[in-house]
Amino acid sequence: MRGHTFYDLTEALLSASAKRVQYYGIARVVIETAREVALLDPNIRFVVFSFGKKAFYEIEWARAEDGSVEFQIPKDVGQRWFRTHFGGAGVIGLFMRLLNASVSKRNVRVWDERAPGLKKADIRDGIFVSAARPKMIVDMIEALKRAGSKTRIVPLVHDFMPLHNGATKRFRRFDRNFMHDNRYLIQHSDMILTNSVFTLDELNRFAGSDMLPKPGPVTAIPLVHECPPGVEAPEIDLPSSPYLLTVGLNLGRKNVEIVLNALLIMAKAGKSIPNLVLAGAHRKRLKRYVERSDLQPIRDRIVFVNNPNQTDLVRLYENALALIIPSRIEGWGLPAGEALWCGTPALCSTAPVFYEVCGELGLYFDPDDPETLAGQIARLNEDAAYREELRQRIEDAKPQLRTWKTVAVEMLDALSDLRNV
Repeated sequence: MRGHTFYDLTEALLSASAKRVQYYGIARVVIETAREVALLDPNIRFVVFSFGKKAFYEIEWARAEDGSVEFQIPKDVGQRWFRTHFGGAGVIGLFMRLLNASVSKRNVRVWDERAPGLKKADIRDGIFVSAARPKMIVDMIEALKRAGSKTRIVPLVHDFMPLHNGATKRFRRFDRNFMHDNRYLIQHSDMILTNSVFTLDELNRFAGSDMLPKPGPVTAIPLVHECPPGVEAPEIDLPSSPYLLTVGLNLGRKNVEIVLNALLIMAKAGKSIPNLVLAGAHRKRLKRYVERSDLQPIRDRIVFVNNPNQTDLVRLYENALALIIPSRIEGWGLPAGEALWCGTPALCSTAPVFYEVCGELGLYFDPDDPETLAGQIARLNEDAAYREELRQRIEDAKPQLRTWKTVAVEMLDALSDLRNV
């Protein structure tokens, strides 16, 4: 099939517009894969989507002195986004349409003021690949359809967490919209990529239950272990005593509660308790939770590190006793892989995907069993020989760990297969 391959950088645009120096989560997947794709295939064209203008714009890139890729992404466009409202009849539907119209006008004005130099991309055919959130890709597909584009659509799907158990029982508006987004995405995609074999299996399972449509071709491209070094100067002081690390944890599905309960169990048993570093976005609700009276015995061990830059994130990984990732479900779980890349043991819940990420290198605990987790923490804290053995095993396995280049190669191979159909 003729035509270019267009790679979507919109998540990176939104992250840059939020004035973040570093990229987290989905934006991290988007930007790191893009950098490797650019080096592997000079014919790839990079684009961002304007939600106000309902159009795509070209993004240029250049090779930095160290050989890395830097994209010329505007950092102050300030795009705001409100989702398409499914089942849009009634008062709520009318309110959402009015709100979207107001936000759209504001986005157009800001785009014209702050990104006047971007060239509009004419996406008529070829392949469009995006790892953005489904709710955003829906708007992009609709814009392509309105323009009469014959482009083949290839999303990278990250997870189906809102379709699980309690979420679908409550069937909140977010869950309902998430399901409609994914149904639309599957129906209008020519190929689907998933971020893990687990997510591929999830897709097939939900399609088998008729919650989602049956997909066409699906290829799993598991994400990475690689944790690139930062280019920023260090901004934080590391704890002076041994510490455990969590990255991006919160209450609920992320299950930070079990970590706190495990430390309480250790305190009651008279065990030495390491510090607990909670790194990630500022979470007011979590900070309020930590102030509970029952957590008083361990409160002085809890350290919040808000939005560490990449240099500090690597330092936190490298010097931790272990990373703890207790989530009840994840689509991949980047922190688990990044910890291994930095030579640090990963204490993971038994959520299925962590076996895919860490395999025999991981240490596992039931997400409802703080006693087991407390025992694992105590051994790591007290047994230096055990820690050294774990770190040596991880170091020996590092040549087999996945990199962003691996992801980019596998993505381009999958797109090549589609192009040849």
